[in-house]
Amino acid sequence: MATKSGFTESFFDCPDGGSLYFRSYGNPNNQPVLCMHGLTRNANDFHQLAQFLQQSFYVISVDQRGRARSSYLKDPMAYSPETYLTDMTNLIEHLGFKKVYLVGTSMGGFMAMTMSAFDPILFPKIVLNDCGPEIGSTGVNNIASYLGKGEIFKSKDDAFTTIQQRHMPAFPNFSNQEWNDHIFANMKENKDGSWQFDYDQGIRVLFEAASPSATDLWPIWEAINSEILLFKGELSTLLSNETLKKMHAMKNFVSHEIKGIGHTPTLNTQFEQESILKFFS
Repeated sequence: MATKSGFTESFFDCPDGGSLYFRSYGNPNNQPVLCMHGLTRNANDFHQLAQFLQQSFYVISVDQRGRARSSYLKDPMAYSPETYLTDMTNLIEHLGFKKVYLVGTSMGGFMAMTMSAFDPILFPKIVLNDCGPEIGSTGVNNIASYLGKGEIFKSKDDAFTTIQQRHMPAFPNFSNQEWNDHIFANMKENKDGSWQFDYDQGIRVLFEAASPSATDLWPIWEAINSEILLFKGELSTLLSNETLKKMHAMKNFVSHEIKGIGHTPTLNTQFEQESILKFFS
């Protein structure tokens, strides 16, 4: 365990011998909030949100297995929902939480949906960030075009320029600082000054085998009895307006469309953060 500016870093030893890195913000006596990131991302994405919430909540953000500081898996086919959900169950038991609010971005949102569907008492409130029971094929194909390609960027500037160009359609209004935060939150510098993505490139194996756009999570959605707050990027290629409309037809919940952004909203704007605080309070 190590304390840095504004948060504490810890590792949880998983029963299978691996380890999970997680950050904690705020007072452990406050209501816990667990933040779960997207497919290639990590705990860094929730730093600003966690700082905002920590006055009222005890915020935990986790690197899922194979991401950043958490351990990698030997079998790439083990990068599965079952592994991630088991890890979260074990971590929650380790921390002794009896009631947990969830924040899930993309993949983390699918996890939050599943966790709350199975246990609405433990997870009474969930925030979903740009995800739903159907996954848009355009967005999936876009992710597949760069996922797990083992890219090496010769310099920090090269990484910035390449990734900015790649994701400009999703973030057309980002400032340079926002681009810098987004890009380097899940990258690492090598000894020779080159840069690469900070996740196990093997996560592509199950992604390609599983056909995410064919996944049907409507039974999970129907089973959720927890309170729900959802954010959708106006330009999202993962969560369509049609899917969101169908979600509302089946269930009463609050959703907000975030203008001028795609997959995914950052949860760093004043509106997003105050909406989450109000929802959890």
